[in-house]
Amino acid sequence: MAQRNTDSLGYKFQLFMKNKLALVGLLILVLISILVFFGPSLSSYDAFSVDFSVKLRAPSSTHLFGTDNYGRDLMSRIFSGARYTLLAAVVSVVIGLTFGAPLGLISGYFGRKVDLIIMRIVDILLAFPPLILAMAIVSGLGPSLVNAAVAIGISYIPIFARMARSRAIHVKRMDYVESAIALGSSRVRIILTDVLPNSMTPLIVQATVYTGYGILWVASLSFIGLGAKLPIPEWGLMIAEGRKYIISGEWWLTVFPGLFIMLGVTGFTLIGDGIREVTNPKLRLK
Repeated sequence: MAQRNTDSLGYKFQLFMKNKLALVGLLILVLISILVFFGPSLSSYDAFSVDFSVKLRAPSSTHLFGTDNYGRDLMSRIFSGARYTLLAAVVSVVIGLTFGAPLGLISGYFGRKVDLIIMRIVDILLAFPPLILAMAIVSGLGPSLVNAAVAIGISYIPIFARMARSRAIHVKRMDYVESAIALGSSRVRIILTDVLPNSMTPLIVQATVYTGYGILWVASLSFIGLGAKLPIPEWGLMIAEGRKYIISGEWWLTVFPGLFIMLGVTGFTLIGDGIREVTNPKLRLK
């Protein structure tokens, strides 16, 4: 009887589809992706249209999520805002992965002085919590959604660098890497063809989880005035606008944007955990 290949993509996909929490995360991601690409067309109202005659209306059959202080349909703004929040989070992860992973791979593979120099710089950046570091960077660059994404991406660089370094140290000790060295392969070739491909799985898991964190941090920077600016319907900015009306009872202005932030963070976290489980044999055995 043929033995099942537990390292095949098909088998890992089957394990992923059996993970109920990972499926919940996948469904959430599909929902948010639909909002990103089709959000403005899913509502009959314009996200930027002002109508003071219906301002601060509670959720109803006409306005399912209610209206804000300018009479704008809240559901339309949340749906349209998905692309701003999610794309900023994705850009931040791409920046962190693009610059952090190569630094970590080089540091881990070459070791010695190269490792010492790169890791001391990384340690300096890691001394600051990512959100605090992002706040400092965006304060210098100037408040905007683009600068917020760049700032968060820079704060991600040491995180991905550390992860890539640990994988490079592990992979370079493998027999196939030693065989490549014995055959005369250059260091650059070994990093690109052996170390990098075998380091991608944990980096993908890390990227997925930190995309969720990125949604939260992009919203946080917008909430304190360092991210998106009016009239952009970014979720964190919408909460900042609506917080002054909580006391007077207009709860929907903060609850619905906050709910979508929570869904985004939860979805990416669950997917990341699902990928980690199916790609780690030790976790599969538990």
